[in-house]
Amino acid sequence: MSNFDFLKNINENLYIIAVDAENLFRDRYFEQCMAQTRRLGEHLCRQVMGDRVNPSDTFDQILATLKDTPSQSEIEKEFIDDLYFLKKAGNKAVHSIKVSNDGKDALECLERAFEASINFAVYKGGASEELLNKVFDEELLITGKKSKKISLQEEYIAKKKQWIEEEKELSQGKEKKKKKSKRKNKKEDDLNENEYNKKNTALDNGKKPLWKEIAETIVAGIVIYVCYLLFFK
Repeated sequence: MSNFDFLKNINENLYIIAVDAENLFRDRYFEQCMAQTRRLGEHLCRQVMGDRVNPSDTFDQILATLKDTPSQSEIEKEFIDDLYFLKKAGNKAVHSIKVSNDGKDALECLERAFEASINFAVYKGGASEELLNKVFDEELLITGKKSKKISLQEEYIAKKKQWIEEEKELSQGKEKKKKKSKRKNKKEDDLNENEYNKKNTALDNGKKPLWKEIAETIVAGIVIYVCYLLFFK
């Protein structure tokens, strides 16, 4: 088994290069492993670019063209960053004067190559997005057997993503309900305001004119005065 088994049905050439890199690491040929991951990175880049690049173009030229692509997503930026790392580390390993027996850099190259390969498989190769839950398995790299701990970690990642998605949907549902409630309250307020305006209009329509009120006041005063003269004079 290999960490790159998912590449087998997507691009066999990429799969072979990746497995060779793992085998070199397993045999402690760390610098050769790093050079092989650089090769994998270049092939991934060429696959993504397709007809936009020429066979004679260097890895640097292809990467520069890819980097100049406008409106890059976070996934694309991550992919390009991994490829730059593989190019730089691979060049360093090939041109290094002193042989290095430290596998730390080689392991990071394999992990970066793994992440770049997954992004390629999902977003270019048509693989299921469930592949994004995969985690690089160091035990599988060394022994050829999948780690139970990694399997549990992958299950947890998949479950966590599901919880986040469910929480997001729930939050969106609450927001929609809140907006609906606001629209309902606004509609009720508008109806109440219209009803209030209608009542005021009715009261205004039933109100006596000012001249009539003044006339009635004068008449009432005259009546009171006449009564006073009749009864007290």
